[in-house]
Parts: sequence; C-alpha cells; structure tokens
Amino acid sequence: MYFWGLVLMVISIPLSRFMMSLAQFTLSGIMILEFVSMDEVRRFFKRYPYYLSIFLIFPAIILWIIKGLKLIIIRFFRRENLPAIVFFSLYILHAIGLLFTVDFDYALKDLRIKLPLLVLPVIFTVSESLDWKKFRKLMLFFVASVLAGTFISTYILITQDVDNLREISIFISHIRFSLLISIAIFTLAYFSTRQAGFKKHMRILCLFLTGWFIIYLVLSASITGLVVLLVAVFVMAVHYTLKKKNIYSRIATVLILLVPAILLVFLMGIVTDVYKTHKVDFSGLDKQTKQGNYYWHDTTNLQTENGHYIWIYLATDELRDAWNNRSEYDFDSLDSKGQELKSTLIRFMSSKGLRKDAAGVEELSDSDISLVENGEASIHYHERSVFYIRLYKIIWESQQYLHTGDPSGHSAMQRIEYWKTSMLIIKQNPLFGVGTGDMNIAFERQYELMDSPLKLEFRWRSHNQFLSITVGFGIIGILWFLFALFYPPIKLHRLSDYFYLSFFVIMIVSMISEDTIETQAGVTIFAFFTSLFLFGKKDKTTI
Repeated sequence: MYFWGLVLMVISIPLSRFMMSLAQFTLSGIMILEFVSMDEVRRFFKRYPYYLSIFLIFPAIILWIIKGLKLIIIRFFRRENLPAIVFFSLYILHAIGLLFTVDFDYALKDLRIKLPLLVLPVIFTVSESLDWKKFRKLMLFFVASVLAGTFISTYILITQDVDNLREISIFISHIRFSLLISIAIFTLAYFSTRQAGFKKHMRILCLFLTGWFIIYLVLSASITGLVVLLVAVFVMAVHYTLKKKNIYSRIATVLILLVPAILLVFLMGIVTDVYKTHKVDFSGLDKQTKQGNYYWHDTTNLQTENGHYIWIYLATDELRDAWNNRSEYDFDSLDSKGQELKSTLIRFMSSKGLRKDAAGVEELSDSDISLVENGEASIHYHERSVFYIRLYKIIWESQQYLHTGDPSGHSAMQRIEYWKTSMLIIKQNPLFGVGTGDMNIAFERQYELMDSPLKLEFRWRSHNQFLSITVGFGIIGILWFLFALFYPPIKLHRLSDYFYLSFFVIMIVSMISEDTIETQAGVTIFAFFTSLFLFGKKDKTTI
C-alpha cells in the first residue's frame, strides 16, 4: 500500500494538483495504519458483541489513531533521525513566523500550502526505505507521468492557437514542469547506464526519451528549465570527472569548461543583434511622406528594433488610414495578444527598415499583416528559432528597461524590480522579517513608498526563494533555511548520491529566479524528492 501510495504521488505531481493533495493524505493514512496494533483491533472485536461494537468503533478508531501517532512521533524524533528533523524544521520556521504576523488569513493559507514540509519527511523516515528495484520502478512511473504531460502540452501547441507558450502547461506552472523535466532527464541518463541494471533495448529507449525531453524544453522556450538543466549538467559533469582523476577525466573537464564559453559566444551574438544599429544622418531626415504629410522624428529616443530606429519616419494619421484599409484590426485597438496594435505595428515596420507611412504599409505582405495582428513586434521573431527569440526578447527587454525604467510586462526585468523591493523590505526588518502572513502587505506598502513604475497587475513578490525567506523571517530565518538545506545531505553523505546531487542543484538554481517553494506544486516537488532521495531509499547511487 505504501509503495502504490508513492506511485500515486509521483504520477500526480506533474498531472494533477488535486491528486497531489489526495496522495499525501493517502500516504499519511497508510503510515498511521502501519502503526495501529492489529492485535488490539482483533481483541476489540472479540471483547464486544456485534451490536455494541457498532457504537464503540468510532471512539476506538480515534484511540488507535492517537496511539499510532504517538508511536510515529517517538520514532521520528529520535536522535539518529536528526537530519530529517532539521529538514522538518522548515515548517516550524514558518509556524514561528506567526509571531510577527498581522494577516493571519494569509498566514494560515501559507501554512496549509507548506504542509508537505511537515508531512513528507515524517512519512519517509518512519516507513521502510525503498530498495533499488522499488526505487527504480517508482522513478519509471515518474518519468512516464512527465512524458504524458509533455505529450499533452505538445498536442495543445499543435492543435490550438497559443499566444503564450506558458499556456501549454495546463496542470502546473510551466516553470515547475520544466524542473520536473530536468529531474526526469537526469533519471533517464542514469537508467541508460549499465549500473541501472536495464537491458540494452531499455537503455536505448531511455536515451531517446532524454532527447525528447530536451527537445520539448527547446520547443516550449523554457529558458528557466534550460538554464537549470545546463547548470546542473555542468556541475554534475565537473563533480564526476574530477572524482576519476585520470587523463580522460581531465580532458573531459576541459571540454566541459568549454561549454559555458560556447554558450557565452552564442549569447553575445544575440546581444550584438539587439544592440546593432544602422547608421542614420539625423540632420538629413526627410520631412514629408510621398503623400505630402509631415513625418514626426524623435531623435532623442534611440530605441531600435532589429537595428533600425523606431521613432523616426512616423506619420501616424497616414499610417492609421493605410493600416485600416488592409486589416480588420483597427489601428487604435489591441492585437491578439492584448497589446496596443499601433505599437506592435510601429515596431514591426521598424524591424523591416520601413518608414511608418502609407508607402511602408504597402510594402507589407499579407503574411506580415497577419504577424502584426497576432502580436509579433519584429520580423526577427518570425525568422529565428523559438529559443533564439526568447533570449532575444529578454535582452531587448533589458535594453528598454535601461531606456524607460519601466519593467512592466517583461518578466526578466520585473525580477530586478522584485529583488530591489525585497532588499528594501529586508533593510527595514533585518532580524526577524515581516512574518509568515505579512509578505503581501509588505510588498504592497513598499511598492507605494518607492513609487514603483510597475503596473499594479505586475506587482508580485520576490521571485527569489532566498530573498523571499529573508523577507519573511529575516537574517535568522535565512541562516536557518540554508542550514536546513545543507546539513541533512552533508550529515547523511548524500552530496555524492547521483539522484540527490542532481536534484539539489536543480532546486538551488531554480531558487535564484523563482519562489520555488511558495506554491503547492513547488513545495511538494521540493519536499517529496528531498525526502525520497535523502530518507526514502536505502543506498547511495553513484556513477
């Protein structure tokens, strides 16, 4: 029952938040049942006649549960179980935060979300650890559920008109899903080696599935997922090649170190594309269009699109009439992505080096018109790979942020504003933080105090787990959080365990740009796999 409860859990994590909660309740029930004395149950039914046992059964069940919980508590809070107790204390940290809280409604909601930190370490440490065969089978169920999730998302991408690639992950957030894919990739990578004990055809299948998961990350333009995966691969590769200490490992290390350099060259190429400019003699700009209307030139705003200045050769009235003659989307309306169509059009025409007038609209093809209507602001986005486009947009957003100071609508730049706001809150509450329930209040107040340019709908929290913990619980809280992260694996010598180390790196990197454990899915992923890899399997796994 315990094993199949775990199977239900790993299937639910990528595919169903409701089943995720149900699986934890199921595992908790199985754990309590394991500590109920069957001899005591049998004696109860022998002691009382049938008609009397009906009335006494419910008090008896409560008593058995209390006795079972007492045995569980005794078994969990033993000295040799200190690593699990330290990890379990992360929930206690959030409970202590109630002492500094005003908004108890939100605090209690947060404690309910964080329940996996309380429940899962207990379940894994008081239950019997999985041997290799059961652990391997469990991870295969996990891989299969993630695979099913990628198939469903790909089907949505192919069959539906998707404006935002984040929308194809319908069960959990696309970022959390990308973390699960990274865990699945490392699992398959190990299963493709001989140490896993699979036959050759199974190892080949694992390699094919690894390739598919990488392709999916690229197709879904999951920058967070790809960055997390690349960093984890780099750390794991360096770790294991240095352990070998032979000429081949040294060569491998050099090749691994070349990977960041190659990626940097690729990234610098995109930066060059964003910042390149076509030279223009501002003193010699034409004053009138072919129709005799006057251009508007803003030579103080040097924003560019694909190297062309956006705010020169602009004849708004003429552009409006010409556009409305060619499209059913009104010039002053929104495009299909909910953006101002005129802004999308101006940027798109600039990206093609066209003047923003009637003659420029005539040069647009029907395909170009459709792209603008669909919210594509640059011809560059249509000509390149999804991955290139995502990086290009991030760098372009940074350029605009430097020009305007407003990060609204640009996820990467918004994070900078979130981090600045977090640091200001921490300075005001350095020691103990603002408490478990008052983070939303603190952020709202700080955005107002600093007169943030962020629009109201984008005023979110830290988007950095370490900053989030520090905001909530101060310097004392972040020190304990780091201790609870590092002490258990160090004490149990699991930093050399393949599965735990790869997962640990994935989590740490994700926490830099995300509030990883502030959502139900995120905290469940963190608590479940930490507990499984540290406390739930018998032996370390090395390569």
